[in-house]
Amino acid sequence: MNKKNDPSQLLFELARTEGPDVVHLAYSPEFEALCRQINPAATTQEKHALWEKLIELGTTPDRRETDVAPDRQSPAPSAAPTPPAGAIQPPLKPQPRMATPPSESGMLFHVDPPAPEVQPWTTPAEPELDQQLAEQRAALLASIAQSQLATYEQRVARILHRYPETRDSDIALCLRYWRTFQADVIERWKPLELEILFELDRMDTLGRTRRFVQNDLRLFRGMEDTRKAREAMQHELHEYLAAHRDTLPEIRFYLDETGNEGDKNYTGVAGVCVINWKQYEKHHAALAQWREKQGWAETVHFAETGADKVDRAASLLQQLAQRRSGVLFLGYSIASRGRTQEAMFSLFIQLVVDSLKHLQQQGCLSENRNVRVIKEADPGFDSIYLDTMTKRLSEAVALEFPGLLAVSPVEAVTKGRNVILECADLIAGGMQRRALGKGRNPKDKLAEAVINVTGFEDASDSGALFKYFAPSR
Repeated sequence: MNKKNDPSQLLFELARTEGPDVVHLAYSPEFEALCRQINPAATTQEKHALWEKLIELGTTPDRRETDVAPDRQSPAPSAAPTPPAGAIQPPLKPQPRMATPPSESGMLFHVDPPAPEVQPWTTPAEPELDQQLAEQRAALLASIAQSQLATYEQRVARILHRYPETRDSDIALCLRYWRTFQADVIERWKPLELEILFELDRMDTLGRTRRFVQNDLRLFRGMEDTRKAREAMQHELHEYLAAHRDTLPEIRFYLDETGNEGDKNYTGVAGVCVINWKQYEKHHAALAQWREKQGWAETVHFAETGADKVDRAASLLQQLAQRRSGVLFLGYSIASRGRTQEAMFSLFIQLVVDSLKHLQQQGCLSENRNVRVIKEADPGFDSIYLDTMTKRLSEAVALEFPGLLAVSPVEAVTKGRNVILECADLIAGGMQRRALGKGRNPKDKLAEAVINVTGFEDASDSGALFKYFAPSR
């Protein structure tokens, strides 16, 4: 066959012309012309065979020297001749593309391991088991796989593995265990009587074994543990998403408690909710400046307000009323006896959550916000409940407003001359006095002023959230 019409030579010339890009030129006009030159009646299968051969030629070294007979090869020149000035240089042949294997088996691209700091919402991983427990865990799994069921641990683990409903119930575990491993004892007792429990393996032993397998060896854990872990992860994710928004507006609560003193069967929490602190901060500055100009050395307390100080408290409420735009007045109370810190704790949580729901209903939560709660310091109450309050409030807000609100730690602040905490004290004291007072002394008049400013007794006032949880009769 003439070398000019040799299919291999023609394919090689095309591969040399197109270079490594030949793999991207399947059935191009040049390739079709070449196919017609080789075989005008080539079928699709024949064309495909030619194209595959073309790919092979495109990835092999240059054959220009190898196609020449050995006896006709010319010796290599000692130095490349210098082309004359102005001569047009032929284009250099591009280097073939070399495919590099991926660094990971089965992966097209390199994948970096996940960094914990990139996913800060991920729940902390459990610490690794110590060597002794790890060996017991491996031995127990091996014995179950080999159906070795001689010990309590092996039998209980077998039941937990085969019957998932037993992982959260000692009763379900015992029933399955007795029917599986002590069926002969049950068979002997006809009819069944409670005295059979003397012969069956003890429930407390099986329950203790289940806790060892699930908690210590971390095998066949219950659905409740899985649910709690999932909820914790979702909660942390929602907290992270809400807390890392840029320039979050802040909802701020100033709260004070009242009641539980003397023989009064009354417990309440009341105060002020500032819907957007960034917008209200200038009003707070004006209110604090006004308070400073009055020259009152002592803190304003409702309990210490007599005839000589009622005008001070009333004027402070009047200043707050002039700046009530963007403020929600709130107060919850219940009938109680004695020192009921648990009731106070529940009122704090319920009042904040219900206030946020009220703001959502009024269309005030159209964007992500941070929630900050500031209460008057009470060393006895705060030492027991402050951290728990932050945790419970964060959980409740995450469930009610997923991904929308982030809760900052609850702050206990000494009232001092914090003007809004002074207002919260007046609101809480006036709420209690209004519920229990029957006279017309200065405190009753101040309580009436509190009700007029806050709108607690006006059901149509959307700027107030008030409820007295009366005892059921």
